[in-house]
Order: sequence, then C-alpha cells, then structure tokens
Amino acid sequence: MSLPLNNSSVKRMEFFTYRMPPFLNVMGALYIVVAAPFLISLLREGYWRGVFHQIGVNLKHVWIAIIVALPLILLIINYLDIPATLAVKAMDTYTHSYVFWDFICSCAEGGFVGGVLFTLFMSANYFKLNKLAVCAKLSLMSSIYAGLANAVLKFLFNRQRPAIGLEQWHFFAFFESSVKNFNELTYAFNSMPSGHVISTVAAVVPFFLAYKLKAMRVGLIIWVLMVAFSRVYTINHWLSDVMVSSLLGMLIGFAVYQVNFWRIEHHEN
Repeated sequence: MSLPLNNSSVKRMEFFTYRMPPFLNVMGALYIVVAAPFLISLLREGYWRGVFHQIGVNLKHVWIAIIVALPLILLIINYLDIPATLAVKAMDTYTHSYVFWDFICSCAEGGFVGGVLFTLFMSANYFKLNKLAVCAKLSLMSSIYAGLANAVLKFLFNRQRPAIGLEQWHFFAFFESSVKNFNELTYAFNSMPSGHVISTVAAVVPFFLAYKLKAMRVGLIIWVLMVAFSRVYTINHWLSDVMVSSLLGMLIGFAVYQVNFWRIEHHEN
C-alpha cells in the first residue's frame, strides 16, 4: 500500500511500479550502439555545428523573460510543489492509474526514445521521405543535447525528489557531508530538471516547427503534457521540475532547428 504524504518527515514514498520490459530496454541499448556511427556522420556533416552558440544568442534575446520567469519558478517551488504532489497522490487513491502513468514514463526513457527516432529516420530514409528523415535527425540531436544539459544541471542542483521527502527546498545535496552515497546522488537527489521532460520537449520541437499540420501539432503537445504529468503523478518530480525542463527543452530544440532549418527547406523545395 502507498504511504500517506502528510509531513516533511516522510523519507520515501512507496507505490506500485511499472518498468519497461527488459527486452525493450535491451533493444533500446542495441539501437544506440547501431546508431553510434550515424551520430558521428551527423557530426561530420555539420548538423551539430553552432547549436551551443545559438542557444547563447537566444538567451540574450529573451533575457527579460528569464528575469520574469525566475521569481515565478521560485513562487511555484514555495507554494505549488507540495500541494501538487499531495494532489496527485490523493488522486491515485481514486483512479489507481499509477501503472499507466509509469508506463508513459517508460516510453519517454532516453534509450527507448533514441531507438524510436533512429528507427523513424531509417524508415523515412528507406521510403525516400527526405523531410521526415531530416526531422528525425534533428529530433535525435535535440534529445541528445537535452540529455547532456540534463546531466550537468542535475549535478549542479542536486535537488531532492518528492518520492524521498516533502522538502521542496532541499537543493545542493552534493555539498552535504551526510549525502555522499552514489545511489543517492544519482536518484534521490537528482530531481531538477526532469530528463524525461527536457528530452521529450527538445525532441518534439523540430517536428512541431517543421510541420504545419494541426492534428500533428496537437498530438505532439498532448504527448508532451502526458510525459510531464506522468513525472509528477509518479512522484518522481516536482511540478517546478517539469516546468523548468519544458522551458529548457524548448530552448534546446529551437536552437537545433534554427541552425539546421535550411536542411528542411531544401527538401521542401
């Protein structure tokens, strides 16, 4: 049975769990191995060139928005993170849908998403769907960039996950003498940002910008919202985690698209 969330003394949530079937994890790993030469070829073809610089340029253009967003994020951390966590926990006592949302989390795992995108590229390339193939390349690149950014920021913030305890301001655990266990630093204090959300959003942005189909765009938005909600519902992340991750994912995905959009236009003409 699940434990109630009622005070900051709660050290770990207990809940039903679902995990991606082992054979799908293995397939995802194999896809990554197969895709390695493909990723190197993207490097040689210049797909990766200028993305980091473009992110910096975009940040300069939206610096006012960043200044406005920071206090809003702090307010969300202070006033909404714990209520949101309590709300989804209470919701699960009625819906019993944890297994479903944990499955959605599994579908947003980096290895699985990378395998899907690589398969999409290979299929599009085989059927001469050049625009789709390029979009799949950009999407895969965006997810990789997002994954790298996620790893760095997790290490910097070291925020405690809500599944460990209701202490939403518990950051920088790496600098605490009592928290040096590797497992704690790679999960328990590894909450901000959400790797699932930042990678999903970054991967979706190139498709969203390249295709004007309303149904496709609505579908992409729904999928992003489902992944974001799943991370909160399963008590893996705070509400503020997924919001910050969404913004970072959009920033990365947009920069990747900006640097390479001419490749999309080339296949549209």
